[in-house]
Amino acid sequence: MNLNDKLDFEKQGPLIEFLSFKENSEWKTKDHLCRIVLIRKGSLELSFDYDRKATISCSKLFFLPPNYGLTIKVLEDSSLLLVTINDENYFDNLRIDDLRIRNREKEEERICFLDMDNVLLNYIHSLQVYENNGIRDISLHILKIKELMCILKAFYSPDELNRFFSLYRSNDLYFSKQVYNLSQNIQSARQLAQALHYSYSGFNKRFRKVFGISAYLWLRQRRARAVYYELYHTDKSLKQISTDNKFNTLSHFNEFCHKILGDSPRQIRNRRCRKQNTEI
Repeated sequence: MNLNDKLDFEKQGPLIEFLSFKENSEWKTKDHLCRIVLIRKGSLELSFDYDRKATISCSKLFFLPPNYGLTIKVLEDSSLLLVTINDENYFDNLRIDDLRIRNREKEEERICFLDMDNVLLNYIHSLQVYENNGIRDISLHILKIKELMCILKAFYSPDELNRFFSLYRSNDLYFSKQVYNLSQNIQSARQLAQALHYSYSGFNKRFRKVFGISAYLWLRQRRARAVYYELYHTDKSLKQISTDNKFNTLSHFNEFCHKILGDSPRQIRNRRCRKQNTEI
């Protein structure tokens, strides 16, 4: 772990926290990061910014997406474990994209509560041992978050996980991550909408909300940056660059470079050669 990681950790606080509350107390929270909440003891009344109220008791867990406010009214002395997901890559092991969604249009996106099994109870116990000994190391916390994801994948069904993380699926962070991943092999906004299971109009509306520009313009800019980099900084042939960036013909490739980058592919590459000769 580098120094910047440690400084970030100190600023944002621990990734894993044990919290205790007295009866009739109240606690409010809202964070820009995802969190998983595990109820260890007691009974709580939960009020969410965008969801129903719920009363739950011990041995339950739920997922709290970014910027999702939660108010807790403590009905009896309670304790919980708060796990903060500071890296979206933790979700990769769950393969959320592979979870089967039936009737996506009718899918209910809301807080879902799961029952804790013995494996999760033992997981919490292991964390309690570290907590009791004053061990709050970020490297350990990262490993324990990865372990939690492995437990969820191994001991809960795809359907349970799909419901549990439904609000993550609908979150802007998840949407942008999917766009970045899929756009590496897709050049059309319409194809990207289909790959993400959106209507074309719905996709464009969501895209503009998240990225601030149209999907068409964003894809064109991304393609232009990739083309320019390969022309100026690599020794790939023009034909190979054209093929790699999904141009149907070399003439189409040339037209794109003239229109978007201001010069032909060969002229852009020649600028690099002239610069190298000047430096020599």
